[in-house]
Amino acid sequence: MNQKIKAMIVDDEPLAREGLIMRLQTNEHIDIIASCASANEAKLTIAQLMPDVIFLDIEMPGMSGIDLARWLQANVEGTCKIVFVTAYREFALNAFDFEAFDYLLKPFADERLEACVGRLIKLQQEGELAQKHRELDELVVSKTGNSLNAFMQNLETAVPGRVTEMQKTISLKSGTEWLRVKLDSIFWIEAAGDYMCVHTQEGTHIIRKTLKQFQGELDSMLFKQVNRSAIINTAKLSKLTPNSNGEYMALLSSGDSVKVSRKFKLLFDELSNHS
Repeated sequence: MNQKIKAMIVDDEPLAREGLIMRLQTNEHIDIIASCASANEAKLTIAQLMPDVIFLDIEMPGMSGIDLARWLQANVEGTCKIVFVTAYREFALNAFDFEAFDYLLKPFADERLEACVGRLIKLQQEGELAQKHRELDELVVSKTGNSLNAFMQNLETAVPGRVTEMQKTISLKSGTEWLRVKLDSIFWIEAAGDYMCVHTQEGTHIIRKTLKQFQGELDSMLFKQVNRSAIINTAKLSKLTPNSNGEYMALLSSGDSVKVSRKFKLLFDELSNHS
């Protein structure tokens, strides 16, 4: 990760502020940019310093932490996260009304703080990876006129001497990562709402793509649609078992069973006759 997480501490108790500073300073990913003794003091510095996260006490004289969170929502643009830090458990529900990132109940163990910071670091890293992907996508579009997704797919036929090998794989975007998945490692593909689950020997990848898009990228002789929401790799088909209603259950070498509906039954007539 290139950038540190800019953290601000807001607590009216000096010992609490100093203790949290000492604990956070041991993490190389955290940069403490301000420490404030009141919510009013914090208001004067938040807009100027733009912290990534505020460790915010709730019960303070004058303006409370809840009041400051409400002010942040109404007046400060950006993605500043709030971690409420308090000794009063009853404030937890109010804290989450403001979509707090976390809620630390004093006194909290080092492990509890580390877990909170670890989640902050992971979110920061995912944001940086997403930004790098957007920048790369813009660069590819400016140079080729195609998106990064289209560019990677075009590699299957655009690289001399590597066509055969590339055609044995498919490019998939899982989260912020691009994967090259071997076709012979895929057992089956199923629709799950707006996403697709690609079940492979290495595990399941969750992909934002439609079943129709997959059909256009896969070998139609090998990958067959068996119902409205599933495609199977026929090379992984172990057995077809007929049901009383005229449908089949396709048993795959992975151990999964996938329904073959009557609408798609004809695609498997030849296979079933030879089984």
